[in-house]
Amino acid sequence: DTLNPFWGETLHLGPWHEGEPLEFTVYDKGLIGSKTEGKVILGSELFFPNGFTGMLGISGLPHAMLHVIIRPLGPMDTVDIDETTLSKKKKKKKVKVGKKSKGCC
Repeated sequence: DTLNPFWGETLHLGPWHEGEPLEFTVYDKGLIGSKTEGKVILGSELFFPNGFTGMLGISGLPHAMLHVIIRPLGPMDTVDIDETTLSKKKKKKKVKVGKKSKGCC
């Protein structure tokens, strides 16, 4: 364990729809289970269409920052959508980030 954990992970998310925010959840995985430490919600206007690179404050962890790089890969294939799909509430795309110590930043 370290006070400056580094994850160094690359994640490919899909499907994502324009207008949906991304939610990053930081958790601490223990012997019995995992505990949510904090969250970051990034609105789509901050990363789409040009991407985003920066440090984000983590709610629940006042002195912690999450460094995020987002690179949109381009439009998805066209999909037929019926009216029941359109009436559903948009959900946030969630990304879990565990506390790991692969080094220090």
